Amino acid sequence: MSRRLDAGEYARLVAGGRVLERDGHGVKVWWLPGDRILKLFRVKRWFTSARLRPYHVRFARNAARLARLGVPVPRVEQLCRIPHLRRQGVVYRMLPGRTLSELLAPEPPLELLERLAAFLAELHQEGVYFRSVHPGNVLLCEDGRLGLIDLQDVRFRRRPLNAGERARNIRHLFAGGRHGASLRRWGLEPFLELYLRALPWDEGRRRRLRQRLLRHRALQSLITREKS
Repeated sequence: MSRRLDAGEYARLVAGGRVLERDGHGVKVWWLPGDRILKLFRVKRWFTSARLRPYHVRFARNAARLARLGVPVPRVEQLCRIPHLRRQGVVYRMLPGRTLSELLAPEPPLELLERLAAFLAELHQEGVYFRSVHPGNVLLCEDGRLGLIDLQDVRFRRRPLNAGERARNIRHLFAGGRHGASLRRWGLEPFLELYLRALPWDEGRRRRLRQRLLRHRALQSLITREKS
């Protein structure tokens, strides 16, 4: 249940914390004492899907669902509404580990790329479309598993993702600004080979998916850029 915080309660919550991220609208992420994170979502004035399904609630529900699939995710402690700031928030425990952005730069280790490709293939087979997938949101956890953070934008299918969904999600992985730079230097097609190898399919089915992925418009611009 989402708890309403007034100005005093909010001030006490962030006391002793530090700002990790802000934009032109204000603070987006706080680090709180005790290795907790407060992630804030702006409440927009106009009617949007975020009014029906608030981002902080999505975050918590997605975290719970991914955890049931065995994916390491942050442990949500509190949902809150902060009317005087026009914000909603989620407080969660930091997921111990290092982002793949740190570990892939400057030269991506093959073993880590293989694990990332296999992890993405497993998510896709489970019907998970993690739109915010880029190396800054994938962690190598202390127990050696790969985990996810920034969970407000996840879709769950009742079937494995189709070729178009896979292509678009792989594009998100490579197009993640500075986070995807190391992957782009390594190359899309070599990564696709690792991804396809991780799928529990026969060689003919992998080959057909490879052809469909490489022809999909979501990946065509990346392929063209690599060849130019």
